[in-house]
Amino acid sequence: MIVKLTSKNLSYPDLSENQIYFVIGIEADDYRILNDTGKPYLYPSKLFNVLDTRYPPDWVTEFGADGEQYSYPIPLNKTGFFEDFFDQKHEQISTFWQIMNRTLSKAA
Repeated sequence: MIVKLTSKNLSYPDLSENQIYFVIGIEADDYRILNDTGKPYLYPSKLFNVLDTRYPPDWVTEFGADGEQYSYPIPLNKTGFFEDFFDQKHEQISTFWQIMNRTLSKAA
């Protein structure tokens, strides 16, 4: 899935106006993208225009009680994965970058 930031938002200084971003996951309808500093943060989907709606084939999609969407590649689709990633746990960091390298090379 590919999105484009619609306009500069002072609340999100790590995103660039009109920049195209590859969505690496969806969590409670927010998009997880690699921002301009290379960090995989969540951002409100309303900040973006969707340019390509296709999801990678390895994504698993689930819906919460209120219909909110959760979609990630299977290895990243574990409760607490990104908390562990940001806590600098080696296994999660390694897994994340393996998945990103594989996913982004296919997208290119």
